Amino acid sequence: MQKAHLYEAILLVNRGIDDAVRGLERLKRAKDSGLNAAYFDEKATLFEVHRAALNGYFCNNTESGENRDAARFEKRHREHEKRMLDEVQVYQDVQAVEESRRREGKAPRVRFFSSEEQQAWERQYPKPASDVASEVQRRKGEQE
Repeated sequence: MQKAHLYEAILLVNRGIDDAVRGLERLKRAKDSGLNAAYFDEKATLFEVHRAALNGYFCNNTESGENRDAARFEKRHREHEKRMLDEVQVYQDVQAVEESRRREGKAPRVRFFSSEEQQAWERQYPKPASDVASEVQRRKGEQE
C-alpha cells in the first residue's frame, strides 16, 4: 500500500469514529426516549480510547519509515545540490538573501563590487605570485 493510501485509511477511520460519536451525542440528547445519557457518554469515551490507541499505533509504526524516507530524500537532495550548485547560482542566492535583508531594513552582509571597485580592490590587495601564475595559465587555457 502506498503512503497516501495508509494516511487516507487512517483518515477514514477517524471520520468514522467522529460520525459514531456524533450519533451517540444525538441519541443522548433525544428527549423522551427513556435512554440513559450516561450510557452514551461511556460508549463515546470508549470510541475515543480506541481512536487514540489506533492513532498512536499508526503514528509509532509509520514514524520510523517516515524518518528513513526523510533521511534518504535529504541525502538525494544534497547530492542534487552539489551537482547543480555553480558559481552563478551562488551569486543569485546571495543576492536574494541580500535583497530580503534590504526589504527588512537590515544592513547588507555582502557587497558586490562594480568592475571599477573590483580593480581597485585587486590593486590594493594583489594576488600572491603563485596565484598569479596559475591564473595566467588558466586564462591561456580558456583562450585556446
